[in-house]
Amino acid sequence: MLLVLLPTALVGLYYATYAADMYEAEARILVRGRPGANASGAGGIASILGASAGSLRTGAEEAQAVTSFIDSLDAVNGLGRQLDLAEIWRRPEADRISRLWYENPEAERLLRYYRRRVTVEYDLETGLITLKVLAYRPEDSKAIAEALLSLSEELVNRFSARTSQDTLRVGREEVQIAERRVIAAREALTAFREREQTLDPTAAAGTAVETIGRLEGVLAQTRAELQEKQAFMRRDNPQIQVLQNRIAALQAQIAVERARRTRGEENLTQQLSGYERLTLEREFAERVYASAIGSLEAARADAQRQQVFLMRVVEPNLAERATFPKAMFNTVTLLVALTVLFAIGWLIMAGAREHAS
Repeated sequence: MLLVLLPTALVGLYYATYAADMYEAEARILVRGRPGANASGAGGIASILGASAGSLRTGAEEAQAVTSFIDSLDAVNGLGRQLDLAEIWRRPEADRISRLWYENPEAERLLRYYRRRVTVEYDLETGLITLKVLAYRPEDSKAIAEALLSLSEELVNRFSARTSQDTLRVGREEVQIAERRVIAAREALTAFREREQTLDPTAAAGTAVETIGRLEGVLAQTRAELQEKQAFMRRDNPQIQVLQNRIAALQAQIAVERARRTRGEENLTQQLSGYERLTLEREFAERVYASAIGSLEAARADAQRQQVFLMRVVEPNLAERATFPKAMFNTVTLLVALTVLFAIGWLIMAGAREHAS
């Protein structure tokens, strides 16, 4: 009687005569990412941020963040700027047991009561977030649900804005790095040309080699002509002397060209190698700079579109009848639980008495 029937009767009497009706507003939302969000060209900002082109952002992380936000003190503070929660949960029709006991509760007390009246669940399989709000008036529960959805949308919009800002920031940094690299490569090439006093060592070397080759061809032809005439002319013949002078002049000219144009074979090789290296660095830097510019433009266009968005699958409803408290269910559950506990206690006492006897 004392342990089972009396508590059950008291709880049943409370639900039947005193407990205030509560109305539930339910809403379901879905957080999704835009297909292909943050996807730029190969080697662009997408590769920097670890995104892949054409990928579908499921928004699972953002959905879990929204769920955590709704169940947090930040959500309570946000609601407090729009609604008077203490007044809503202290309506005149509310009973003294279930209502909010404090007119000006501390943040922690309000949060504890808030979590009893607002529940949020996230389904990993479907990605749906289910929000349920209880209040003593149907319009109050709907108003709280609408305010929570608005706060969640603002949170998701901040996610999108932050993602866009980070993407653009990384893109601008990459463009600045590439720009500095292009400037450094061009300055190094200019300094090389001033030091070597030539615009294009490759073309200059080619011209020098061509000139020397032509002079050596004339020298070979002149030597052949000298040998031919020496075969039937005397050494003091004026024509022999002319050919010898021409050969000496050609040899001197070849030596001058080699000294003036190439300044030695080893120095020419080093000069060409340094020039080619600087030219390759400039071309590579310009390609990287062009790629960074293209990626930044793609990121800027992509940032204009929302990266993550909140979809309202089920709008908050205006309840027509009270669904809480569940008087019959709670009373029967209490009766069954107390009966089971009483039976367990009776068996333990019976076993103890038998063991004592």
